[in-house]
Amino acid sequence: MSGVAVLAAALVAWPMAAHAAPADGGLGLDLRTTQSSYRPGDPVRLTFVVTNSTDAACGLAKAADGAVRVTSVRRDGQDLVPVVGRSFYDDGINAAAISGMATVEPGTTVTVSLASVRVHAGADPGDVVLRSVAATPDGGGLDTLWPVGAPGRYEVTASYAALPVTGAVTPCPGATALRTTTFTVGDDAQGYARWLRLGGVLLVLALGALVVVLLLLLLMRRRRRRRRYRSAAAAVALVLVGVGVLVGGGGRAAWADYEVDPNAGVPVSGVDFQSEVDGCLQAFAAPGGDPAGILPRLKDKSKPRVRIIPTGGGSGSFETPRSKSGKGSSTVTWNPTSVDPYGDGVARNPCAALYHELVHSDDISRGAVPQGDCGSTGIKTAEVKATLAENRYRAAKGLPLRTEYEGKTLPKSLDECRKPKKKTPPTKGPVKLCEDGGRSCGGTNGDPHLVTFDRFYYDFQAVGEFVLVASTAGDPLAVQVRQTPMGTLRTVSVNSAIAFRVGDHRVALTLVDGGTQVRVDGEPVVVAPGETALPDGGTLTRRASDIGAADGYDLSWPDGSAAAVDQIGSYGYRLLMKLAPSRAGQVRGLLGNFDGDPANDIAPPSGAALTQPVPFEKLYPSYADSWRITQDGSMFSYADGQNTQSFTDGTFPDRSMTVTDLDPDQRAQAEEACRWAGVTDPGQLAECVFDVAVTGRPEFAVSAAATEQVAPPAAAPVAAPPIATATLKPGGDGLTFPAHAGDAVFVDITAPGLADRCSPYRLVDPTGSNVASGCNINGVGYIDRADLTIDGTYTVVVDAAGGDTGRATVRVYAARDITGTIRPNGPAVFATIEQPGALARFRFTGSAGQRVFIEVPESTLRDQCSPLELRDPAGRTLKTGCVINGAGDVEGTVLPADGTYTVLVDPSDRSVGTVALKLFATRDQAGAISVDGPPVVATVDQPGAVIRYQFTGAAGASVTLTATAATLPDQCSPLELRDADGARLSSGCVVNGAGGIEPTVLPDTGTYTIVVDPSGSATGSVTLALRR
Repeated sequence: MSGVAVLAAALVAWPMAAHAAPADGGLGLDLRTTQSSYRPGDPVRLTFVVTNSTDAACGLAKAADGAVRVTSVRRDGQDLVPVVGRSFYDDGINAAAISGMATVEPGTTVTVSLASVRVHAGADPGDVVLRSVAATPDGGGLDTLWPVGAPGRYEVTASYAALPVTGAVTPCPGATALRTTTFTVGDDAQGYARWLRLGGVLLVLALGALVVVLLLLLLMRRRRRRRRYRSAAAAVALVLVGVGVLVGGGGRAAWADYEVDPNAGVPVSGVDFQSEVDGCLQAFAAPGGDPAGILPRLKDKSKPRVRIIPTGGGSGSFETPRSKSGKGSSTVTWNPTSVDPYGDGVARNPCAALYHELVHSDDISRGAVPQGDCGSTGIKTAEVKATLAENRYRAAKGLPLRTEYEGKTLPKSLDECRKPKKKTPPTKGPVKLCEDGGRSCGGTNGDPHLVTFDRFYYDFQAVGEFVLVASTAGDPLAVQVRQTPMGTLRTVSVNSAIAFRVGDHRVALTLVDGGTQVRVDGEPVVVAPGETALPDGGTLTRRASDIGAADGYDLSWPDGSAAAVDQIGSYGYRLLMKLAPSRAGQVRGLLGNFDGDPANDIAPPSGAALTQPVPFEKLYPSYADSWRITQDGSMFSYADGQNTQSFTDGTFPDRSMTVTDLDPDQRAQAEEACRWAGVTDPGQLAECVFDVAVTGRPEFAVSAAATEQVAPPAAAPVAAPPIATATLKPGGDGLTFPAHAGDAVFVDITAPGLADRCSPYRLVDPTGSNVASGCNINGVGYIDRADLTIDGTYTVVVDAAGGDTGRATVRVYAARDITGTIRPNGPAVFATIEQPGALARFRFTGSAGQRVFIEVPESTLRDQCSPLELRDPAGRTLKTGCVINGAGDVEGTVLPADGTYTVLVDPSDRSVGTVALKLFATRDQAGAISVDGPPVVATVDQPGAVIRYQFTGAAGASVTLTATAATLPDQCSPLELRDADGARLSSGCVVNGAGGIEPTVLPDTGTYTIVVDPSGSATGSVTLALRR
């Protein structure tokens, strides 16, 4: 069957759900356009009329961001490809939803508007977009920008779901069904308007000419002097200029590389938007008004453009990576009138809010949006940075400072963002499926990425209905999956339906109109929230989902086996499944046989297991066909005229496609979106990047981030080829391999059937002596880097213990180290660690008294401490550093002697990735400062530099240090007061351009030192005054 036919079959809706409110009585939707046709470039306006179909009053957000989901746009019958980008909010997307929440009684409606946005002054298709925003858990957004600027007939499919926020009003649960509306963008409507405009122009010209003639006649009649004629000519010229402005005048030119478009967003009535923007920019140009130094770059025409457009809601910004203004361009949506208080009670200030968003635009333009959350604050680092910059502006203008962002306490400085996130105890309540580390868990997710019960990872993009799990002994248990093409793509599919057998009964979950339809034994049922008993002892539970607005469903079997199903937007399902230990070796299907041996998981129902990794031509079509269900064995229900063949396409996928096949720009943009959503695990990140890049749907990133939190993925196999591999039985023969003195190896093990313990894994040298050992935790383990000292045959042994089941897959990797040199104050060097256990060493010549600072401006290593080391000529560690959110450093260190030093990169456990390293070298500066004397200006012009000022103090005297006019970034504690022995007496912060050290009583008479030592790579200046 062709892919088009399969897609058509997949889109057939059951008659009962085609044009009605959701079957569970949640929310109804009527989707309309304000007019049937638009001129090219004019804003397209959609209206969402949402009905509360529940039996209780609840809240519905009137703001479109995060609630409106545009799932597809077609022009002239062709699917359009959206652009994915990041969005930012002045107090988080949830706060915006809460402020616009309306209480809606049962049976009544709320109207939500969505208008297209012009992101570039032009007539290309992508210059006008419909913007749909998916909320990320930490208050940000991921945008889908749909081009609607080109002429044609458009079909827009969308739904609505209230954000699950906490506020005065309880949000309405669930989501609406998908609805479609149509409109036309065409030149016919434009032509009519053109004639109207031309008629207006002719009228203005005629009036202008009439005025000119009357002026001339009047002046000639009065026979004024010649200079009067010159005045008349000037007046005529003025009139003509005025006429020219009315006829052909455009808007004012952009001040620099920003552009103000009062008509591109949601106009604010009664406000001269251009004048409001100009007024704020003048405030930024005043002394102290630009603490983050963004104006020079905003004025620079070589930088990507920033558009500023009006909005009636909260201010925000979003990137427009495919705009003709270039990668790094962005749009700021600004409300020039809002003074509503933030969650901490501090009133909004329009100019402060604009400055906040322009800081984001500046980061976007430089490709420097900070990654990840800020330490343990729960706030994105990018928002901490922008809010602290806003506070510095507020301080300069005498405005109260913000203390929170989205209800979370704002840190005093960005120092907090350089710290690793603290481990928090698990939340109270039931443990979610696979949350305990994933032992015995398998699943299928995304486009689809499968992990077997024995922890083998592979992608399976076939289209049709397949056996996912089937019991071979014991009580009946079966899971089947329907995979359908993602839109019109011919390379990736999604899970559109999942069916389960519990005892003698069938439960099927099917995506219909963007929602889940539940059928038990073929009959549609309405499942109330909570647990419902199934015949034969199983349960079906409807519960809130961790990855979206639509509810998820849990299935359980009497033996303790369980499955969790959640929607990924309206596109597909994520399935996590955990088998009871008694099922070990008694299942088969796409998720393997659960015998503890990953090596035999990819096997047809009859025949030998395929050699891993399995090539594309072995998976398709033969392996895929071997697990297709038959009509007699199907657990799905079908519409009239359909059967399992209706969903079968044996030619799908057309070709192999992986992350490496993606367009580099598309891949980079997808990676930014996945990291913005909070995906950090390398394996999960690779899957997320692929899903987002090929589909253009940010919901896959939100799902990946939530899956990483709920079911932390076990470490996927390392991409580098091992030098030896085998599947071992605990207590049986070991894996042997030859090696030489000086070699280094890392042993990686997957053993889901082994109990957690240390140390079942041992590396034995040719003499029989133990070289190293390793632990097994949650089914995975490793023996860390071992440096071998003799030639011969080495052996990896797996020791047995009571309760062990299955076998262990063992892989031995040669740790191939990287060596090189790094030049102080020179360019960055790069190290790519490809094998776990490998090291990178970069040497440099240093001299006694030098202070060196090591910066990691970018890294793909996961967050960890301490993979960075500075070692002295004898190999001793002087100082270590962390890598957090893709960056890190080793703090400034004074070298004790002349010699050759080493910068070492040693990732923890099985981490691999790339790091960039820069080495700064300088010597501490010294100066003097006097009590009640003139101020001194301390300028730190290089990362890691330290400045010391000495003064003489008397015992019992109290001194206070004030810091003003600081361009240093906010941080604590860059200022220290030390006694004659170098011991720290007190310290102080620099925040919002000012700070200092509180009054300190000097314990003795003698020489004291003020130390200026900014943390990290901070540079800047500060004016210091010492007072009694």
